[in-house]
Amino acid sequence: MPHSDEELKARMMAEAEAAIEALLRERGEKSELDLSDIEHLAREAGQRVMQGLTANLADAETEAKTKVVCPECGQALENKGKRERNLVTDTGEVRIKRGYYYCPTCRKGIFPPRSSLGLEQDGL
Repeated sequence: MPHSDEELKARMMAEAEAAIEALLRERGEKSELDLSDIEHLAREAGQRVMQGLTANLADAETEAKTKVVCPECGQALENKGKRERNLVTDTGEVRIKRGYYYCPTCRKGIFPPRSSLGLEQDGL
């Protein structure tokens, strides 16, 4: 079942908060910061936030758009639970969880949300 917008927002806010806490912790470890150090810390925190947002949105989209039929033969797929997958995106490498299915007719394991995210087989 897809997550509600409130659940999604809570996950995103928690990850953004963790990135900010890491930034402040790293800031506290340095005795003096110049502008270059500040920019570096901000860039790293921003990257973590962007990757978290991307991963959470991708998780929510794939969950909402998962079809439960085989794209090859049209038969019903068996749900084998969620699996994690690394994807390289414009915001960096993200890890998403999405349903993993098995087609007993074709005898293939399938991550069906691939087409809902516009992913190509070679793009992973």
